[in-house]
Amino acid sequence: MGALTNKQALSGELEPYSVSQPTMIKALLDAGFSSEDVDGDYKPEEKSKIAIAAIYVLKKLIVLTSDSLGKSSQGYSVDKLEDRIKGLCSENDLDADEYLDVPTVEDGSNLW
Repeated sequence: MGALTNKQALSGELEPYSVSQPTMIKALLDAGFSSEDVDGDYKPEEKSKIAIAAIYVLKKLIVLTSDSLGKSSQGYSVDKLEDRIKGLCSENDLDADEYLDVPTVEDGSNLW
């Protein structure tokens, strides 16, 4: 087997979830990879960019409870997806609050 590509590294971070190739390519581009680097060799110093791409993909899955494509289907646990995003952030010194919607409590006393 040859060198691991950036797309394969992203796929590894996303396991056990599977997404389309265009979704992975867009996430890599959005995370700062060039078009040429999407299928380029993975470099450990770009681990953080791969993690950011994975977070972009996992955030999309949070809004789904399940997904099916042809004969294949998969279910999603929002809590587990959020835990995975927090784990990726922690491993890469990223602020999870930047990637997850954190609920805020507001004073509702004016409503009654």
